[in-house]
Amino acid sequence: MKFTLKLSKTFIRVIAILFVILALIYYFKLDALAWYAWHTFKPSTRVNTFQLSNYQVEVDGLPIELLKNASGLTHNAERNSLFTVLNQESKIIELDLQGNILRQIDVAGVDDMEGITHIAGNRYVISDERDNRLMLVQLEDTETSIDVNNAPKLRLGINAVGNKNFEGVSWDDNNRRLLVVKERDPKYIMSVSGFFDADLSQPLNIDVKRIETFDKAIRWTMRDLSSVTYHTDTGHLLLLSDESRLIKEYDEEGNALGALALWKGFHGLKAHVPQAEGIAVGTDKSIYIMSEPNLFYVFKPKAS
Repeated sequence: MKFTLKLSKTFIRVIAILFVILALIYYFKLDALAWYAWHTFKPSTRVNTFQLSNYQVEVDGLPIELLKNASGLTHNAERNSLFTVLNQESKIIELDLQGNILRQIDVAGVDDMEGITHIAGNRYVISDERDNRLMLVQLEDTETSIDVNNAPKLRLGINAVGNKNFEGVSWDDNNRRLLVVKERDPKYIMSVSGFFDADLSQPLNIDVKRIETFDKAIRWTMRDLSSVTYHTDTGHLLLLSDESRLIKEYDEEGNALGALALWKGFHGLKAHVPQAEGIAVGTDKSIYIMSEPNLFYVFKPKAS
């Protein structure tokens, strides 16, 4: 009896210690740090990658006045500017590459904008998380207000309610599809083909599918998916995780190629990036981050 009691106490202590260790790992995001260290000390040998470990912050947490709840980010290479959305004020904001506001566009007919991506010309897709909708909109160069009530829409059957649905959207010009990330519970990446170039006078032929190639790659390495951006020249994805404070680069087969930590002291950051919600890539491979409520970051490769 004494032996059994002693064994039980030992077992309880072991469980308690394991619980404390797991709690510390979760609280201090040590899992993300471990993955970052792995990619830093064992970088990809492939030439055609971002080499994220070589990036340094150039604009570090610039507060953009007038912005609240900024979420999502896209780069328009034709205008060489950035676009973000405000998910409570129902606005689209155009910024220059230094984070200065160029214009504000009021948007009627949306509820909870979370993402935006530039397709071509003046065409964009914006996502409404609460209603599970993608909307194809035309945004003229001087426009300061739009009504999307009659814009082409696609409702994605993810969750009927809630705000843990799709967080980010990016246009993949190589494969003529939209890439959409679901935040978590569970997190995954979807492709949407046929929506952008649909002929509305004909029966729709839209293909929506989960990209299972990435399921295993992101299951244990990123706690959530806050945003995504597709880089046409490399064919790679940059996935952003707010909860892990991490950016990871993946090829189209789901292979991880590098990581950039959004932690204080890493890549020159003076403080943690508090709530990263949007990511975009410029033509020179500069990486732009938007963090709620209104903080703007730019990372560039270190000069060789």
